[in-house]
Amino acid sequence: MTNTIALLGLGYLGKIHLKLLKENPNWKLAGIYDIDQELTSQLSQQYQVRAFKSLEEAIENAGVLDIVTPANTHFSIAKQGIINGKHLFIEKPCTTSLAEAKQLRLLMNEAGVFVQVGHVERFNPAFIAALPYLRNAAFIEIHRLAQYNPRGTDVSVVLDLMMHDLDLILSVIKANVKRISANGAALVSHTPDIVNARIEFDNGCVANITTNRMALKNTRKFRVFTDKNFVSINLLDKITEVISLKNASANSTNPVLAPLNGLPKKELVFEHPVILPTNAINEELNALYESINSNKPVIVGIDDSIKVMELAFEIESKVNA
Repeated sequence: MTNTIALLGLGYLGKIHLKLLKENPNWKLAGIYDIDQELTSQLSQQYQVRAFKSLEEAIENAGVLDIVTPANTHFSIAKQGIINGKHLFIEKPCTTSLAEAKQLRLLMNEAGVFVQVGHVERFNPAFIAALPYLRNAAFIEIHRLAQYNPRGTDVSVVLDLMMHDLDLILSVIKANVKRISANGAALVSHTPDIVNARIEFDNGCVANITTNRMALKNTRKFRVFTDKNFVSINLLDKITEVISLKNASANSTNPVLAPLNGLPKKELVFEHPVILPTNAINEELNALYESINSNKPVIVGIDDSIKVMELAFEIESKVNA
């Protein structure tokens, strides 16, 4: 049953998972379940898939659970799934507390099941194309701006949106966090809607992040300065550009910088890595399939999620101080 999957949760994101799972040849969709049984029945008829009447029925009839329910239900559902020996895909955040996440990790290790967490930007094709150029990052600047949507405003913008970029940063920078400073403001919610954070690592790298869910337009820009180049990643439009410097020659066709003080002229060299036309959600579901069937570690696991949560909660504490 390692390719038989039950979809739990049929909200905005759950409907996207439903469509992709129906079209994905790797997975056999055993059925769907939502606490809203009228919605479950409606989508069951629309997509010609079994409607489970209870969580227990869904768990019993699948080898893998795709948990796309509200975050405050993740722990109880995941715990029940792991105890029953099921592999899991859990949308981020994997739980709403570090204690719960760590308990899931213990249960997972005891049961010997695979658990992947849905930090979807790790599978963004623009980010994947940029990875070979991100070594020895010295400075990272990120802007994630979103138009207002009441969905997700039960938590701060740090736990709602910034977590995506915190995961990307920690996947690139293999160093300990040295210092964090942050500030923010609650504009229409009870928790901060806009936050700026500065994260300093003990290897000297600095990351500056601005996340805003009250913007006029959507923006997802991830920029990295390394010792060799500048990498601009447009996560929204799936565009990656790499700019590097080399000594200019007399017949340089690229833009040339002419520094003062007699320093040599530098030519700007532009590269545009190939961006594969993939769907990030589909790719993360395929990655879990590959892990289970090839007995390979998941790409984004509970350990990764715990590190992101620890950093996010620390940023929140700085904002609320």
